[in-house]
Amino acid sequence: MTSKVVEVVAKILEGMNKNISLEEVNKELRKKKEYDQQMVSAAFSLVYDKVLLKRNSSLKDSQVENVRFLSDEEKEILGIENYNYLLHLANVGLLNKVDIEMLLEQITMFPSDTVTKDDINWIILLSLVDFDNEILPGSRVLLYSTDTIN
Repeated sequence: MTSKVVEVVAKILEGMNKNISLEEVNKELRKKKEYDQQMVSAAFSLVYDKVLLKRNSSLKDSQVENVRFLSDEEKEILGIENYNYLLHLANVGLLNKVDIEMLLEQITMFPSDTVTKDDINWIILLSLVDFDNEILPGSRVLLYSTDTIN
C-alpha cells in the first residue's frame, strides 16, 4: 500500500538519527520482506529530495521551538495512538511544527470522527511531494552524448 511509504521514510530517518548507515538501513528493510524494493526506493528518493533539504534549511534557522498542546476536540478526533505516531514522526525529523499544524487542520476537516494511521500517512505522503516543482522527486534529467546545449 502506498501509504506505507511514510512508514519506510520514518524507519530510514530513525536509522539516520541513530547514526546507522543508509546501507545498513536498506539491508534491514530488505530482510523484513514487509516492504518491496520499489517502495523502499521511493522512500529513499523522498528522503534525499525532501527531508534532507528540509533538515538542512532548518539547521540554518535553528531556534527554540514552542510546543503545541492539542485541544480537547483535536485529542478526541486524532486519538492518543495517532498523536503518539505524529510525535514519533516529528522526533525522527519527518515532520516539523508547520507540517503538524497542516496535518491537524486537514484531519479536523475529515468527515468521520475516527482517523486511521493510513489517513495520516496519505496526508504526509502528499505533503512530501512538491507539486509546484516541474521535476518530481527522484526524477533525473539526463543529457545524452548526442544532445547539444545552446
